[in-house]
Amino acid sequence: MHGDLTFTVDNYVPDPNAKMLLPYRNGSVSTPVMQTFSPETSPSESSPSDTTSSSTSPKQDPEPVKPTAIHMQTVFSSQTGEAHPSQQHSAQVWESHKAEIRRLYLDENRPLKEVMAIMRQKGFRATVRMYKSRFDKWGFSKNNSKKDVIAMLQVQRQRNAVGKRTAFHRNGKEVAIDAYLKRKGISQYDLVEPGIAEKLPENLRCLTPPPESPKALQSPGNLSLQELILQCARDLAWNWYCPPDTPLVACAAHYRGDELRCAITDITNADWLFSIGQYERGGVMCEQGFRSLHLMFKKPSIYGLLHLLITVLDASNKGIVKEIWRYLAAYAATVRIDGPLARLFQGVWKFLSTHDYEEYWDFIFECTEKLLLIEEQHTGLPADTLPRLYPIIFIPRAYQYKSQPYRRLQSRCDFSKLVQGPMPTAIEQLTVFQATELLILGNQTLWQGERVFQLANAVLENTKGIAYNTDFFVYIALTSLAHFHRHRYILSERTDVASHELSVHYLERTVGLMEGQWDPDMGYLLGELERLKHWYEEAGDSDAAESANDRWQKALEAIPKDFIRGKKGILH
Repeated sequence: MHGDLTFTVDNYVPDPNAKMLLPYRNGSVSTPVMQTFSPETSPSESSPSDTTSSSTSPKQDPEPVKPTAIHMQTVFSSQTGEAHPSQQHSAQVWESHKAEIRRLYLDENRPLKEVMAIMRQKGFRATVRMYKSRFDKWGFSKNNSKKDVIAMLQVQRQRNAVGKRTAFHRNGKEVAIDAYLKRKGISQYDLVEPGIAEKLPENLRCLTPPPESPKALQSPGNLSLQELILQCARDLAWNWYCPPDTPLVACAAHYRGDELRCAITDITNADWLFSIGQYERGGVMCEQGFRSLHLMFKKPSIYGLLHLLITVLDASNKGIVKEIWRYLAAYAATVRIDGPLARLFQGVWKFLSTHDYEEYWDFIFECTEKLLLIEEQHTGLPADTLPRLYPIIFIPRAYQYKSQPYRRLQSRCDFSKLVQGPMPTAIEQLTVFQATELLILGNQTLWQGERVFQLANAVLENTKGIAYNTDFFVYIALTSLAHFHRHRYILSERTDVASHELSVHYLERTVGLMEGQWDPDMGYLLGELERLKHWYEEAGDSDAAESANDRWQKALEAIPKDFIRGKKGILH
């Protein structure tokens, strides 16, 4: 009967007093309707009472028949093919059709309307809204959402930082993140969010794609290598070494206890020992450093990458430099590590193998300098990345072989970027900030100015109230005072005896921090003993110079020939 109903607007009769039960309301509540239209009806046979009434009353139009809510539901369902909202399916019913719907919608990539039509033929009816709501619960998605893209980019950066290539698959098909970014007119760095990546949605899988072809792994050109260094720095910077809210200077302080830092420091010490003829001790030290150099892959950080670049730039022994790059490239190939970091080391090794050493050195210096000059917001680096790296450039060495280029890099640092808001009040944090400013300001001004003098004395005073080992901070303050007075002595054309005496006084206190013992993390103090000898010689004090030389020899002999690196860190 319902199927025979036809609706023609011209034949509907308005009834302003009529009421209709809306299907989604409670049956006991009725809602007035402005107009109700009834279909045209055929005249029915009259009962006797109707005949009597009609004979005595004026002729009236027949009262229109009001369609019920059930009639309306049935008619509209037959026209649209969808179930009415009141025909809800239980979760169990949906689950019984899940596999079939998945196959049609995801595996066969059919449009939703086509899926609905097929399911209707099988007796299952639901609205578009019902399908979409259930898809959200099941994780059935064909398109990238902003949240999904952010999660994938976070996972990708963290895997890149440890040398892993990454591909994402949804419903068995690779996800094209670049297509989403292109459609939105943005870059991946516009979606960067700090922190550890959250768990990927259930419909996304993270996979390691097959290795690239040998052709793709060939050494890139200069420009490509520069971009690789930037990409590695970017990936490592987002792989937070410290929580994002850690004070900037404190991050570098944490790095002093890092095993990779210890390995690079051992290689630095070995380079210096080779340069002064201590081959046996240098060889043992070098072996220790290379034993942990693989941590560049296992525990990578942007601090370690910059520390490595600085080390190879100021190294005296070309053989050590070549071996560093050869080892890292071979390690990546041997254990099948892939990703930007591995390609960078392989590319640098190839470049070094096919170019003059001086050309290689100029190239690495240019890359390092550009890294310190890039604009973070335009290159995808987290805010304040560069200020966090400044202290690495001022790590002391027993001897600086390329002082002028080194100072050029140091001149790129701006201490004002390290200060976020007011200076800290806790004495430990305040001392870290003051010591860092002293390192930067002293090296950039050649230890001139009253600010250097004030900072050095403030750091010395602060260390008296700190419980942990403060030798490094004391070293910074004492050497700063020594150079401060040394500069005054030189300006006086070496006639200011008082300034000379103060300079050697503070340098004597500096070398006294470790004299008679060996600490590989403070090997640079041996360089200060050598400097002390030269200062005495310049002043014509031959006895003091000879004494300093004897002490320097004894300090060398204190270095064990069977040196084994412990896990001791200055601040840990």
